[in-house]
Amino acid sequence: MIFGGNKFLRRIISLVLTAAMLFSMMAVLSSCGGKSKIIVWVYSDEYRAELEEFLKSTPLDLSFEANIRAVNSADFAEELQKAIDSGEDIPDVFMLSPDNIKKYIESDLTADVSDLGLEVTIERYFPYVAQAATDSHGHVKAVGWQADPGIFMYRRSMAKAYLGTDNPDDIQAMISNWDGFYATAKKVSEASEGKTRMLAGQEDMLRPFLASDSQPWVRDGRLVFSPRKQAYVDYMQKMAGDHLIYTAEQWSEAWLQGISDTQSVFGYFSSGICMLYVMKKACGGKMKGEGSYGDWAVVPGPADYCWGGSWFAAYGESKNKDAAGDFISLFTGCTDDATRLDQSIRYFRTSGEFAASSEIVSQVRYDPQFEDSFIGGQNYYQQLSVAAKEISMTNMTTYDSDIGSIFCTYMNQCAGGLKTADQAVSDFKTSVSVAFPELSVD
Repeated sequence: MIFGGNKFLRRIISLVLTAAMLFSMMAVLSSCGGKSKIIVWVYSDEYRAELEEFLKSTPLDLSFEANIRAVNSADFAEELQKAIDSGEDIPDVFMLSPDNIKKYIESDLTADVSDLGLEVTIERYFPYVAQAATDSHGHVKAVGWQADPGIFMYRRSMAKAYLGTDNPDDIQAMISNWDGFYATAKKVSEASEGKTRMLAGQEDMLRPFLASDSQPWVRDGRLVFSPRKQAYVDYMQKMAGDHLIYTAEQWSEAWLQGISDTQSVFGYFSSGICMLYVMKKACGGKMKGEGSYGDWAVVPGPADYCWGGSWFAAYGESKNKDAAGDFISLFTGCTDDATRLDQSIRYFRTSGEFAASSEIVSQVRYDPQFEDSFIGGQNYYQQLSVAAKEISMTNMTTYDSDIGSIFCTYMNQCAGGLKTADQAVSDFKTSVSVAFPELSVD
């Protein structure tokens, strides 16, 4: 041996070889356990618990460990800015809603999904989900997680008593347009001697009625008070003037009470998410015969519309983009890997939520588990899948949430008789000009 007689050199070589072996072992251990730690923001503790439980149960070898935090949607903008300013706990992935998605995908705060290692095939998603996630330059900046198409839910017992039938096909024929909806509301009111009104409040009608508006709230720096918006004012005033709706604000205690009340409210414009997380909880029971549980039915109603939905986006400056993409693909189904897609499908089967992926929906919509006893055994997934195909979100703007909220405030005052329709519209325009001085308001 070259170094056979030199103990010192032999010891040096031994130490070098030992260090090399240790380094190799550390590299192997790192590759096995060195997962990226990502921060994920969602809008509720229910979502947080569901995602955490699913991550614990999936057999997949994931590239990340997720710290999931619930941040109320109303506080999202402020909390995100605080995190960015401090440089601490900035989310790698966050949830977006119809109220804020346009604001964030049109900014550098969201990453192009291609930077996350994702190839999103638009055809896999319901059209409006893809529309909302695409910025003005044609870049996809978010991936749809849940779609939330709108439906109309009515009380079967009231329908049978006041309209002579509780059959969904018959009821849908009566309310398939807004004239029919008004005429049916009149029949319910007259047959119940005024004890039952069609809706808990005017706000329920706002989304579906304006869904067919061809003009956005804002165009070219100008507030657009379109003919369709004026038509809503007239229709709402007619419904309120004839005492066919109550004046409860959406999500208020009075609005929620109508869900379990045996007499007062005939129906609610709703959605799958609203049914699962609001109506079931407020119905006053957990099985048929308790409260209004089992006394509901689902129909499309007079309009195709979007109640809400959610998307996942990644922070534009995230240091963990690959892991962020791995998380997003797992829950949204934007993957060609059959094993991972099966896990995405398993999530929606388990949660009962309606997937934004039309590919996933097509595989599960006939599952018997979606034949819900809350709605008399109807398959709500099938109902929602029909509604989702016709929705459009091409007229979304970054102003929609704020201006829509202002409009609703004055429509509530009009419905309650506190303002005339003309005064309510005038005051609405004044409030918009104050809130957004950069806009031109006629």
